[in-house]
Amino acid sequence: MTSPLALLREFSPRTRVVLAVNAVNSFGGGLVLPFLWIYLSDVHGLPAWVPAVTLAVQAATAVAGGLLWGALLDRFPPRTTVPLVMAVAGAGTALYAQADGAASALVAALVYGFGISGVGTVLRFLYAGAASARERGLAYSADYAVFNAMTGLGVLAGGVVASMDAGSRAARFAALYLADGATFLLAGAVLFWLLPKVVQAGEDKGAQGGRRPAGYREVLRHRHIAALLGALVVCSLVSYGQFRSGLPGYLTQGGALGPEGISGAFAVNIVVAVGAQFLLAERIQRIRRSTVLAVSGAVWAAAWALVAVAGFGHGSAALTLALAGVVLLSVGEALVFPVVTSLLNDLAAEQVRGRVNALLSVAISTGSVAGPALAGATLPWADGIALMAVLLGGCVGVVAVAVRLRTGLSAQADLPAPEPEAEPEAEAGVEEPRPAPPQPEQPQAEPSRSGQPVPAGAARPAESAVSPV
Repeated sequence: MTSPLALLREFSPRTRVVLAVNAVNSFGGGLVLPFLWIYLSDVHGLPAWVPAVTLAVQAATAVAGGLLWGALLDRFPPRTTVPLVMAVAGAGTALYAQADGAASALVAALVYGFGISGVGTVLRFLYAGAASARERGLAYSADYAVFNAMTGLGVLAGGVVASMDAGSRAARFAALYLADGATFLLAGAVLFWLLPKVVQAGEDKGAQGGRRPAGYREVLRHRHIAALLGALVVCSLVSYGQFRSGLPGYLTQGGALGPEGISGAFAVNIVVAVGAQFLLAERIQRIRRSTVLAVSGAVWAAAWALVAVAGFGHGSAALTLALAGVVLLSVGEALVFPVVTSLLNDLAAEQVRGRVNALLSVAISTGSVAGPALAGATLPWADGIALMAVLLGGCVGVVAVAVRLRTGLSAQADLPAPEPEAEPEAEAGVEEPRPAPPQPEQPQAEPSRSGQPVPAGAARPAESAVSPV
């Protein structure tokens, strides 16, 4: 197993920059992640409908905004679009610092929802320009691990600041939102400055070429992309969408677990999600992607079966079963989301890559938003067993989609070649892929010109060759 530092050194400069930006953004997001409802209702004394509507408006705006950002990414170079996304998201979260009434909270929700909808889209778009399919898959796995780890650290730091005695309570929460906004502005400035250095000069080709980018309708006509997006909605529904709603609701309504047990489950989720990425990220690159999707569905089914049984128990037995279910849920998340993201970007044509990543964000958001609604509608039925049955059915559906994809995907899409980095050297005329003395008859003996454009400052061709975006 490759160590995280060794794996990081394998990434191209472009991928390392985007991972660093994601780390900063994720830490800032963690600072305020648990606090919006508390900030609006308890700190500012607003009625309960204000945070509820604020969150709903933020989610709805994020879905609509994501589609627009995807179209802009297909028409304009990243150096134009990416800093704009970060600036809007930073301004939106900073507006919450001044949100002391319903009107100001809703304005902040509109701006922040519109901005944050593009952040995940542009980061995934930038990862897609990795030097090889292997690096792309590892980058999405590293992104997932970095997001969870830095978000967890941000939550801890935010909790420390919120509980301090310095200043008023409102001022402390406002400082957290301003700090979150500053992380977006810092990320935008870094990308604006470094993108020309780590992205090849051909990045403007999509914006200036003669081909008109296809629309969302044309993207959804690609049956494999449409099937994967539908599967992602279900995956998000049975994992992200239920972890913060259905799982605690089901386990607490009958007294199986108390608040301490639920808190422990959340902590286990973060630790396992991060650890699973470091342990499994490289290994799953050698497994068919359709198999990974099927295994994730089966793992989630086992997880919800354990949670369902835990709901009938009490004490340590219920806690053990629930935590075992949470571990399986976390492993399933760590497996499926990076792999499906990588597969979607492999299937996407260059001129619609922005739209594909926007639809990916919309699919995950849709499942996350639908999760609480499903939990609220089904938890009262049969003591929550109706919810467990629906979730098990969704997991089986994920397995069915994976089996169908296995027969339709090309071999290269389902399992990319393990060492595609060696291909550029073969194209350049180097007969021996292993290190060997330069051969006089080769006109292209300089290893950094191995048939692929290399960004300025790159050290090794296999690590730094960047595809056009």
